[in-house]
Amino acid sequence: MITPKALSATLLSLALGCGGTTVAPPATTAGVKESSPFDGTPPEPSIAVTGDMGSPHVGDLAPDFELSDQAGAKVKLSSLRGKVVMLAFVTSWCPFSEAEQPNLAKLAEDYARDERVRVLAVDIKENNEGYEKYVGRAKMPFPVLRDPTGAVTATFTPARAQPTIKDRATVLVTSNAVVDPDGRIRFFTMVDTVHFDSRLVHARHAIEDLLARVASK
Repeated sequence: MITPKALSATLLSLALGCGGTTVAPPATTAGVKESSPFDGTPPEPSIAVTGDMGSPHVGDLAPDFELSDQAGAKVKLSSLRGKVVMLAFVTSWCPFSEAEQPNLAKLAEDYARDERVRVLAVDIKENNEGYEKYVGRAKMPFPVLRDPTGAVTATFTPARAQPTIKDRATVLVTSNAVVDPDGRIRFFTMVDTVHFDSRLVHARHAIEDLLARVASK
């Protein structure tokens, strides 16, 4: 049963975005079919992290980090150089993270036999209960890393992305990035609550583009 408090939190997150960010509706695009607020894949990625927002942005080196996964094993981002890395910043309480979750698991399954690709989720600033809720909601066949203080996520938050939000880690709730084999960010989007790509269509395109470039070398 959904409590009034939980319902209010959900409605607020839908209105403002899970990170507390307001999102202006983009222009209507002819021919784009929207099935729900949780999957209105636009023809181009929206709310992309650009240079105007500050670093890190597309083209920058991804900040390095080391965090623990479900089994307590340490995962260091720089140890994955030479591979394409999908990074998803998630929480248990955000409805957009929840909507994306099964598709994130499916993406990992689709690339499970491809040694060139790794998928990582970073659970942002949650206690044990929140973290366990996220990992227990669906089978996650890849590392779900704990960022209990939000310090790692904050290093990925550009300074001019929603600068009025004091808790810099929360700005990136349900954001996605794709890092190339050299460790540079090649795709980086924040949650778009109007046209939300829960199926990760554009992240998949970014991964495939990078794999094609690697194959052509």
